[in-house]
Amino acid sequence: MPLLTLEQCRMHCRIDGDYDDAILDDLLAAATDAASGYLRRALFADQAALDLALDQLPQDMAAAVTGHEAAVAAANAETNAAKAKAMRDVADRRLAVATERSAQLLQGLPANDSIRAAVRLLLGHLYAHREAVVVSTHALDVPVGAAAIAMELPFGVAALLDPYRLAATP
Repeated sequence: MPLLTLEQCRMHCRIDGDYDDAILDDLLAAATDAASGYLRRALFADQAALDLALDQLPQDMAAAVTGHEAAVAAANAETNAAKAKAMRDVADRRLAVATERSAQLLQGLPANDSIRAAVRLLLGHLYAHREAVVVSTHALDVPVGAAAIAMELPFGVAALLDPYRLAATP
């Protein structure tokens, strides 16, 4: 269940009609995901949604562990060493993803008014600024006839992707 309804999104972005609903759906998901990534916690519309996810967690983790064990057993039976290593790496990665999701769910949070306001702000920003760069000839202290200025917008692409960026290694 999303943190905001489409009607709330339309009202916040001052949209009449449903012509941009598909875009709003995507932007709401992106704004919610960015907030969740920043908080490093799963976000839920309400306590009931969090409780439902927590109730499902033991079964999901059991399935992840069972899948990991089966994949490792298959890798151990593989005669090609390189393929066996790749199979184990994939199995380990899948288990790590399930474990990370489990940790985020255990720290899950029903969205409060502050979180909803942050999601609305980011949604409005994403809707109003659909490009990563804005180009303008209007700037402070720029003489008339000067070249256009291009600036990266805050809360843009980098802000959405930073939580998922791997650290650079030498």
